[in-house]
Amino acid sequence: LNKEAEIIEMIQTILKHQGLPEVEVSANSELYDEGIGMDSLCVAEFSSMLEKAYGKDPYTSKVLPNTVQEVISFYDD
Repeated sequence: LNKEAEIIEMIQTILKHQGLPEVEVSANSELYDEGIGMDSLCVAEFSSMLEKAYGKDPYTSKVLPNTVQEVISFYDD
């Protein structure tokens, strides 16, 4: 899997864990509210999964991504 596919898979896993409805997730998907609908519990789990997979995550680096693409781009540097 490439990084985009891995990150999308993480988001789908989190939605399942939190009992949220399955939605189609793409790079252009917004993470919160009218987008995927991630709440603070989802973000905490996502942050932890990203940290474990890649050694850092945007949330603990003081970056608040709004879209899946912004999460992917965080790892492009």
